[in-house]
Amino acid sequence: MHLSRDTLNKSLLCLLSILPLGLFTVKGWASGLSFACAALAILIITSRSLNSKVNEQDTFWIQLLLLMFTLPLFSVMLSSALRGEWIWANFDSASRFFIAAPIFYVVFRNKIRPTHQWQYLIPIGLILTLISTAFLPGYYGVINLFDDSRLAIYFVDPLTLGYLSLTLGMLSFFSINMYSKNRWFVIILKIIGVAVGFYISLKTQSRTGWLAIPPALFLLLWLNGPKNKILSIFIALLLSVLLTIGIYQISPMVQNRVHDALVDLQDYKLDQANSESSIGERISFARMGLHYYKLSPLYGWGLRGYMAHANDPELVVFASESTRASPGRGSLFHSEFTTNAVAYGLLGIIYTLLIFFAPLTLCIRQWARGVNPRLCAFGVVYLLCEIVSGLSTEIFGLKFAASFHAVFLACLCAELLSSRPQEQVSAT
Repeated sequence: MHLSRDTLNKSLLCLLSILPLGLFTVKGWASGLSFACAALAILIITSRSLNSKVNEQDTFWIQLLLLMFTLPLFSVMLSSALRGEWIWANFDSASRFFIAAPIFYVVFRNKIRPTHQWQYLIPIGLILTLISTAFLPGYYGVINLFDDSRLAIYFVDPLTLGYLSLTLGMLSFFSINMYSKNRWFVIILKIIGVAVGFYISLKTQSRTGWLAIPPALFLLLWLNGPKNKILSIFIALLLSVLLTIGIYQISPMVQNRVHDALVDLQDYKLDQANSESSIGERISFARMGLHYYKLSPLYGWGLRGYMAHANDPELVVFASESTRASPGRGSLFHSEFTTNAVAYGLLGIIYTLLIFFAPLTLCIRQWARGVNPRLCAFGVVYLLCEIVSGLSTEIFGLKFAASFHAVFLACLCAELLSSRPQEQVSAT
């Protein structure tokens, strides 16, 4: 049976659109959708159902983004081959980015636009997540999560749930009037999505991603400010500072978590063994990661090999026995950057920087070219949240999270690259 190009495109659009709905409520949702979308994208490519025209000025970005999606898997394979150690679990996250490559290419060539649906389904997905916490089993085996001190879901730890909910809440805010002026009930839906995203993040008691809030507020206020750029920057800066202070003042939990972080920083010693604390251990993990990286900078250690040096004198000086053992027990280094540098060496650093900063550069480039500024800001705030979160946790560590980010980036980059400046759209 031959399927028409239109049928294939609509089928792919349908699958991509529902990505945010069951992200936190159905185990395997994001991974299953990523595999299904990749299979459908390959079918579209092999059945020659692609739009033929490609602008020559986009060639560099197409190649760079395809490299971004394929380099993680290549890096893991090369590191594994050079170390003579093949552990298939190491390929989980990298393979999710690899299969997102055909999704990106098809979405770009055929100008499929899942973000048009995501602007509605992101807040709906957050609302469904909040409702589901009343009956889904908890990450720590808790039955009724509303009564637990730290919100989590059976396959999503508090750190991941916290930063992803915060990210989606931010995206719900930035999606207001993204393509056209929203009707009042759509704006209410999106504002509810913002509130739910922030509420879930606060309930997890995870600070991961919180530092992205002030610059995101500034960007939002600047985007909606006066046309005078200097005045808009001044007002946005002032209001973002006031709003950040307001959030701190009205939430005792935020005050406590910020106070704890400041105490951890104050108590940390560079040349003495440190007691275990959230911020203190992250500093020690970064220092440990630098030590391990210098010992094997080209191909890394994998996810466990560095433990042979866990008792090196350089580490014993500042890290306790428990802190030195923690990465090898599965918690890794609580940083996407550090973990990939230690695990896969130089290529790990390169692909991590590519995943974060190539799309960010594309967002800024397209914004400067006159492409829909609200769509570009939508992409910037997403990447801002992920970069900040990646400093304190492995955001691609879980398979469902890697699947979500890979597909989300594929669709976002494809739409940005295929979008024309608004003056050209108006002229036609």
